[in-house]
Amino acid sequence: MHIYTYNADIGTFEIRQTGHKRYELWIDDEILGTYENAEFAAEDVARFNTGYTEWDRWENELENYPANLSEWSKVGDEFQE
Repeated sequence: MHIYTYNADIGTFEIRQTGHKRYELWIDDEILGTYENAEFAAEDVARFNTGYTEWDRWENELENYPANLSEWSKVGDEFQE
């Protein structure tokens, strides 16, 4: 399964593949949403639209954040059944 991470000052975001065309966005141990693809989850982080107040409140204030999925670290790239 694919896992992407982004280390923010408030914690570590993870996008985890949970199945075919299923991804979940997490911050530490809290799930923030499910998505059809990893790019959509990364877009919510980039748009400060995660539902996680500690992150979303920084909209228009942070200069350094991942603008798209290519700026996340890829941890796993194996598909396991």
